[in-house]
Amino acid sequence: MKDLSSTIKSGLKISLIITTIVFVVILFITTDSRTWEALKSINGKYLIYVILLNTLSWILSGIRYSILIRGIEGVNLNLIEALQIHLSYYFASSITPTSAGGEPLEIYLLSKKNIKIGQATALSLFRYVINTLTFAIASPLIIYFYSYLFPQNIVRKLVQYSAILFLLVVGGFLFALFKPRPIIRLVSYILIKLRRIPFLKRIHPFKILRVVNKTVRDFHNTLWFFLKEKKLTILGFFFFNLLSWITYFLIAPVLMSAFNLKVNYLSVVLVQIPIFFMMFYVPSPGGSGAIEILISLGFAPFVPKYILGIFIILWRTLTHYLTLLAGAIVLVYILGVKNW
Repeated sequence: MKDLSSTIKSGLKISLIITTIVFVVILFITTDSRTWEALKSINGKYLIYVILLNTLSWILSGIRYSILIRGIEGVNLNLIEALQIHLSYYFASSITPTSAGGEPLEIYLLSKKNIKIGQATALSLFRYVINTLTFAIASPLIIYFYSYLFPQNIVRKLVQYSAILFLLVVGGFLFALFKPRPIIRLVSYILIKLRRIPFLKRIHPFKILRVVNKTVRDFHNTLWFFLKEKKLTILGFFFFNLLSWITYFLIAPVLMSAFNLKVNYLSVVLVQIPIFFMMFYVPSPGGSGAIEILISLGFAPFVPKYILGIFIILWRTLTHYLTLLAGAIVLVYILGVKNW
């Protein structure tokens, strides 16, 4: 728990420092006398709509999670529990580089629901691959058919980079699906070589081999079970995953309406998809810094320059930081105040 607490603190610190610097730079570049007048004229009811849309995206994410978990025989995860895991995952992902902290916490929380480690790992990978696959398919199509939305060449180049990384992940997924034995050998070899680490040093090598063998086989069997027997479960997850993201992407155009701007809802939704696809692979915690810069490029054609800085800060606060706060509260509740 001490390591977890230290990681959380350092991740939050880095994320907040980067975001603060970027916010200050964006405000310095975009703010003038008209900015404060625009801020005073905000229509408050649209801010309520934004918060409601964000909350609805949480609920839809919880539903998709619940559907996926219930695919395992004998496991029943209600919506509240699924929502807790989703928000905790979001929090851990947002404060660690390349979202690397989300999956280990997700697997840990799932294992507390009587799900085997190998099964939890398979479910986490399923969620990641299906979620990212949606963006990987949609992003090139949007850039091709709606190229006028992306006059900046940097977005196209970064999408290509993200697609290459995604193909490597899918390659690893398929390899684990068809060739579990090399995975068992590789993981066992790494863990035995790392026996200098205190908590591994006390474990007998044969026990390491036995645990790795069981975990990888559970992982492999769960992947095949879902692909063969749970096609409707995968389809249900995909559907609610799509609904969750569409709800989330509607937040930006609704917030633009708060500034009394004329908004093309479809264009604003579409421009966000390739940008968020890239966010899966940004090394900074929660994409801090990069997301603000890229989304400001994406929203620039729709928002006047003197509003853009304030708009980005409001949008990021009412989506990312609001969800981050909810995730922190939920994680404290799950782990307990003493452990935290």
